[in-house]
Amino acid sequence: MSKFETYITAFAVTCFASSTLYAEDLAPPRCDYGAPHENAAEELAQFSFLIGDYTISGHAWQGEAWSPPRPGAPARWNGWYGLGGMTIVDEWYTIDPGVNPDTLRGVNVRMFDSEDDEWDMMWIATAGRQVQDLRAKMQDGVLTMWQVYPERPNFKAEFVIEDADHWARIGYTKDEAGEWVKQFKLAATRIACDRGGK
Repeated sequence: MSKFETYITAFAVTCFASSTLYAEDLAPPRCDYGAPHENAAEELAQFSFLIGDYTISGHAWQGEAWSPPRPGAPARWNGWYGLGGMTIVDEWYTIDPGVNPDTLRGVNVRMFDSEDDEWDMMWIATAGRQVQDLRAKMQDGVLTMWQVYPERPNFKAEFVIEDADHWARIGYTKDEAGEWVKQFKLAATRIACDRGGK
């Protein structure tokens, strides 16, 4: 099991064990997200949907449809422009840190490689503390991500943008026939900055 899969499993288990969450328990949004550098690759816009603060609900694929959202406290995913607008940096919290300040967490740094025409990404988390090397690019019109190191040939994820305030990361694995099948969806909902952001 990969480090991110460990996080997702912990997220699902924690959600089942959590009590009802009220909106006022969420950590306030940061709201100062920066802006792209004037010399940044135009492809930076491909991941711009990550910019903002989002609550995350988890859904398992049940063969024909997604499961209902896990009950309890949501996870949190925050993104902003880093390195003066040359990269996108995003954080993951297994439980919103306003609910559990000691929750597991990790961070991604995403930079577009114009020579290879794909994204270079690095992920590291408080659990395991092993850097993961990932890539992403547009494939058939869908932003698709895979892992380079440690090798993980049976994994890919697709990002689906629903509207300005909602997107999803859909994880896939391979079945016994080697075909890609849906596994888990992280559904994101934007937290408005009028919630008392910094």
